[in-house]
Amino acid sequence: MTSGQMPSRPIGWWLKQADAHLDAAFDRSLEGRPVDRRGWQVLASLAKCPTSRSELVASLAIFDSPSAVDAVVRDLRSRGWVEESAGVLRLTSNGELEHAALAPLVAGVRARVAEALPQDDYVTLVQLLQRLVEAV
Repeated sequence: MTSGQMPSRPIGWWLKQADAHLDAAFDRSLEGRPVDRRGWQVLASLAKCPTSRSELVASLAIFDSPSAVDAVVRDLRSRGWVEESAGVLRLTSNGELEHAALAPLVAGVRARVAEALPQDDYVTLVQLLQRLVEAV
């Protein structure tokens, strides 16, 4: 396809393909590890800031149902990586270690995205997707 030429497939197809390829890249990167992309998202969210279960579920609602997020939290708690006290979820010291061990793997996926989309293109793409979401 040359610049300015209409893509052969509609935008929805490309969005689904991009998401599927990102999921597959995370799956390959985290293969053999005890968590998947959703587990990573919970660990990363809690590494940024301890939060209530309802706030965590709300922040990840675009990715999964509340019951699915709860299942991930239960799994991470059973591993001793997440604890809940006074209604607040936080990483344990073992959870912090696991987060630190997984971070370079996730960074590798992000680096491949950055290679495919230089910073200016990435920013433009995200801005265009944001406009699309806001418009429909």
